[in-house]
Amino acid sequence: MLVRTAPLPLALATLALLSGGAQAAPRAIEWSAAITSASITPEESDRAFARPPIDGAADPVVRVDESALRYYAAQHAQTRVEAEIRRLRALYPGWEPPADLHRPAGAGEDQALWDLYGRDRIDDLKLEIDRRMARQTGWRPSPEMVEKLRRKELRLELIGASDRGDFAAVTRLAERDPRLLDGADLDVFWRVGEATAKTGPAEPALDLYRLALAASPGAEERLATVRKAMAALGPDAVAPLVAEEKNGEFEPLRLDLARARIGDGLKPAATRVAAEDDVARLVAAVKRADGTAGDAALLGWFEAKRENHAAAFDWFSLARSRGGDAKATLGAALSADRAGRHEEARDIAAAGADDAEVGALFLDLIVADISGAVRKPPTPERAKRFAHVVERLESGDAAQALAWYAHDARQYDAARAWFAKAMAWRPSAKSAEGHLLAVKALGDRATFERLSAEYRDRFADMVPVPGFVTLAQSARGGPAKTSCATLLGRTSRRSTTDDLAAGWCLMDLARGEEAIAAFERARTDPRLAREAAYGLSLADLRAGRTDRAASIAAGTDIGAARREEIGRIALAQQAIARFDARDWRGALDVLDRRRRHTAEPRDLMAMRGWALHHLGLKAEAHEVFALLDAQLSTRESRMGLAATTIGPTARN
Repeated sequence: MLVRTAPLPLALATLALLSGGAQAAPRAIEWSAAITSASITPEESDRAFARPPIDGAADPVVRVDESALRYYAAQHAQTRVEAEIRRLRALYPGWEPPADLHRPAGAGEDQALWDLYGRDRIDDLKLEIDRRMARQTGWRPSPEMVEKLRRKELRLELIGASDRGDFAAVTRLAERDPRLLDGADLDVFWRVGEATAKTGPAEPALDLYRLALAASPGAEERLATVRKAMAALGPDAVAPLVAEEKNGEFEPLRLDLARARIGDGLKPAATRVAAEDDVARLVAAVKRADGTAGDAALLGWFEAKRENHAAAFDWFSLARSRGGDAKATLGAALSADRAGRHEEARDIAAAGADDAEVGALFLDLIVADISGAVRKPPTPERAKRFAHVVERLESGDAAQALAWYAHDARQYDAARAWFAKAMAWRPSAKSAEGHLLAVKALGDRATFERLSAEYRDRFADMVPVPGFVTLAQSARGGPAKTSCATLLGRTSRRSTTDDLAAGWCLMDLARGEEAIAAFERARTDPRLAREAAYGLSLADLRAGRTDRAASIAAGTDIGAARREEIGRIALAQQAIARFDARDWRGALDVLDRRRRHTAEPRDLMAMRGWALHHLGLKAEAHEVFALLDAQLSTRESRMGLAATTIGPTARN
């Protein structure tokens, strides 16, 4: 179709200023030199494709390339058709779309080029253009195709950068050619808006979304635009966009906003409480027949944060009944346990333990049962499930708890195996001590001596485990010549020297309370008070009476080296106890006190890293795990690095 040329309209020129600066010069297309910006200028293209003036008219007349328009029409892409019509009318005043627009295009080879263009087969299109130019002397692609191809390449480059999360590149590409922000291409608008929000203040991004909203052709696109803005800027920032609502089109968005605001209130650092009207809106949505499991679970976490555990459990149960995911199972088990429904909590966690997070909770619940002051043996079915999950998750803490449980039940083979696994998965002084005790109980002298030497070097704070035949030191410093079996078989008329020896023997057999009693009797002898006080301190440490052990060591002349040894172990045990009680700050305080006196071993450094992680101090935690990994890369150090690098939500 022929039309007369006219200056570029002001509206189109204004579009180039959307990025805040002048339009950047178009990048030359890097294929055949015949169609680069150096070999064919826009003026040359106009002359090459223009027809001679009709009847000597003063104004030049040009042929409008309608191939793209016909291609969009053939693809039934009505939005693109309308955008192309607007573009051609702006470029060529007086031009009107052809009446036969929707008939099958008869453009032949030109249409084939546009087909390649429409399917984003850019390399194939460039190759076909080169072939056509070589085959048809004087043939050149139209200026519209040159421009569209250049912009298509730029658009695909922008989308690739957006998909990679390279938001700085997205904004640079948009600034290179602001005409990419075509009202008919909302996807690019949304991507540039997101990139602007990620790389700078919110206001410019909001302006972009406002322009996209104005360019959106219908209610569905307008709603999608505001949702995209909310995802990038947050629920509160999109109020100006919501205010532009027409005919209630954003009503579905109000539920999205309620969800987002409630979700924001669940973040660890959040201080604002969700508004009651948001909660009421979500409750009403959940109670409908089409209510979703996700919304029910969100209400469960909301109530859990308010410590309304019974209500939280009800919401999580509803979410599970509607096909909720592992997070709903996790919430149900947590809420049931905190609401006092312990057996139900363990059943729920056991059923969902194939999920790593639910499995970790299941281990925590069973460990609490078998490690507490009043132990609750698991049912055979739970015990089997527990062992399976410990193996699958390679949980050093759970393996240690299971090992001590087996040791105290005098199942030394099982204890030895689980302590070995605990040392492989999460080595610690406590697991090392238990491993030695189990090996010794089985009479494996060679392994005991080998492990004793290894563990002494690795864990300076490990409670010493005496050798196979431990002889008490007499008042004169000479060894007694009495065996443990003989001593313990003698139930009456035992001397204080024998009591001291018996205390060490009982320590070997992990009969802690009897050892404490023996050391107490030996301590009444002034000649043995120093040695007995040392043994008593160690026995108290092993029994978990950390404060009493420290008090005995401080109040008795057991020697500076031994006093420091007891102090190091006592502080380590205090830190472990506070860590196990989830008192992260308290654990760090004790570790800091201990570190002022002695170096920190790997197991306590790892504890420091996890305590920092649970407090949200991920950068500090990452430094600790990075140091551990640099010294010796283990599964524990790598797990710590992963947790503090990618930032998964930790379950505190």
